[in-house]
Amino acid sequence: MSSQELLSWTHGSAGILLFLLALVSILIAVLIAVRPGADPANEKLVRRANTASRIQHLVVAVVTVTGVTAVWMGSRPFSEFWLWSSLVAMGFYSAALQFFTKPARMAVAEGGSEGKVGMQIALQVAHALLLLVVLASMYVKPA
Repeated sequence: MSSQELLSWTHGSAGILLFLLALVSILIAVLIAVRPGADPANEKLVRRANTASRIQHLVVAVVTVTGVTAVWMGSRPFSEFWLWSSLVAMGFYSAALQFFTKPARMAVAEGGSEGKVGMQIALQVAHALLLLVVLASMYVKPA
């Protein structure tokens, strides 16, 4: 297996792992929404959600670095639209994970209303949909 193939495999596997982690985050958000507020079960779920968030940040970094490295090693120019749109989407994903989703999760766990609970789940679903768009742009890119 060449280094280009290994890099491509790592990039694709990390992308799929990131999508699976996004689905796990949706599941945790739904479980927190079952009984919003200060609850011992929610404290454990919030810790697990925070751990999943940290892992997602690491996987986002792996996906981004391996993707940029694969383009740099390959024959594709950096001027292609799909590459830049994917980089922007990954940056937005990481920033939203830290600055929007985490505060929303913490607000629900401390004593959330129906609106806060709905917003938390909507944010997690939006993350998963954003990843679907990025994955689609990777597979539909010009050959």
